Amino acid sequence: MKTAVILAARKERDTTIPYPLQCYNVGEKKQESLLHRTVSLLQEMEFETIIVVTGFCAELFAPFKGKGVQLVNNGRYVYTSSMASLALAAPYVKEDFLLIESDVLCEKRLLKQLATTSKKNCLTLVNECGNGDEALVETDGDFVVKISKDIHQLNRIDGEMVGISKISLETYKKMLVKWEFNSNLKLNYEYLFLDCTEKYERQYIKVADLVWCEVDNAVDFVYLKDVFYPRLRRKEDPFDYQNIISHMRTIFPEQDFESTLSVEQIGGMTNRNFKISFDGNNYVLRIPGNGTAGMVERGNEEVNTLLTYRMGVSPEILYFNEKTGIKLTRFIDGAETLTPATIQRYEHILQIADIFRTLHGSSVRLNNDFNVFREIISYENLLDKTGVKMYDGYEKYRNRIFCLQERLNVLGVELRPCHNDLVAENFIKDIRGKIFLIDWEYSGMNDPMWDFAALFLESNFTETNKTLLLEHYLGGSVNDVLIEKILIYQILMDFLWSIWTCIKEAQGDDFGTYGIDRYNRAISNLDRLVPPSI
Repeated sequence: MKTAVILAARKERDTTIPYPLQCYNVGEKKQESLLHRTVSLLQEMEFETIIVVTGFCAELFAPFKGKGVQLVNNGRYVYTSSMASLALAAPYVKEDFLLIESDVLCEKRLLKQLATTSKKNCLTLVNECGNGDEALVETDGDFVVKISKDIHQLNRIDGEMVGISKISLETYKKMLVKWEFNSNLKLNYEYLFLDCTEKYERQYIKVADLVWCEVDNAVDFVYLKDVFYPRLRRKEDPFDYQNIISHMRTIFPEQDFESTLSVEQIGGMTNRNFKISFDGNNYVLRIPGNGTAGMVERGNEEVNTLLTYRMGVSPEILYFNEKTGIKLTRFIDGAETLTPATIQRYEHILQIADIFRTLHGSSVRLNNDFNVFREIISYENLLDKTGVKMYDGYEKYRNRIFCLQERLNVLGVELRPCHNDLVAENFIKDIRGKIFLIDWEYSGMNDPMWDFAALFLESNFTETNKTLLLEHYLGGSVNDVLIEKILIYQILMDFLWSIWTCIKEAQGDDFGTYGIDRYNRAISNLDRLVPPSI
């Protein structure tokens, strides 16, 4: 398969230049747009025919013509939708092809996986992300049975569709025949695809831990520049293969890894994580990231992880080096990493509340206390050593931040075992549906409301879901004291993680606007909680 069709005709609502043509890495030596990256990757994979269907501002796509790229203009783009554009590629499609929406950017591994799959038709699914415009999918075994943007039409949500698929020539011809007699010009291709195929013809791949985004508006484009692109660059940066082999030889001294080891980089913000495969077994190797020395006490992490494993809330560790922070765990095949959307499903909320009841209600004492005010001072000292300064106004707001300690003392602070870093990606659901908590680097004895503050903030919980989780956890109603404590902790964690970001970036990482965004949100919530004195 050496053919790809890229759909780029859509009229933008809030820009005069199509988002697929706008540069998202301004300032770098090699500047890229969404379309430039997609075409470059296809050419790198030796695709011979790349059809770009244009419409809105078609003249701006002219520089892409040539070197196997054919431009086709949908002159009626204002009145039509994606199927009309796809139909215009018919004269140039002679084989199975990749169908790519131009407003999607993702890891190159997905294109490679689709280009080499033996499945005739193959859709790409990921876990639901919750952006409000996703095409939700219901599956039955290995096949897709429903696609809809209306959640009320699905029995369950098995993922959402990424706008990159493999379509067989046979299926495409069926779609073209049906399209010829269609009277709805606004029909999207995925619904006609469903209409023209039997269940067994709708196979899919579900890609775990895929870094990707879709740009529909100015807000999405800012997210692409400031959040997604730095994350993608960190993940696709070349890794030191020999260094990984060296670590694996330390763990398995009798194993010959030169020809048997398969390495795939997977997620992680603080660290670099790799899926390691050999002899039919899969593992996750964690290598500490830049700037973690001094920020994480590995001895505490090892002890706390073992204690929480015995509680049944975290998976087993196979190897842990307290000095280096190198960790090896067994890869949970078929496991699902939760997202800010999937973590808010009703059944997940109830199970997470039970996890917190087990964790917070345990008589176990973790190896350390987590005191955010001490952590702030510790991080400040680490930042001073880098020579990098915090954001403007830091000293002024710092004094107000530390005054919150007195308010917490009045409200009351109870120390219980806590995780303290509750991003959605730290919740893993195994194939039986059991949810585990992973990555206990920042764990310690802390107020349980810190965990809820982190969970609600990191996954943007709705008010309804906050109440559901807290009431199930408490076995009763939520009082005003808990609500105030949660807000205070959210301010403190935003402040702390903004310093964390500055330390990491001083060590060579790039988190886009992650740090300044958290800093500004901390200040905004601080002003809401305690208005500044005039």
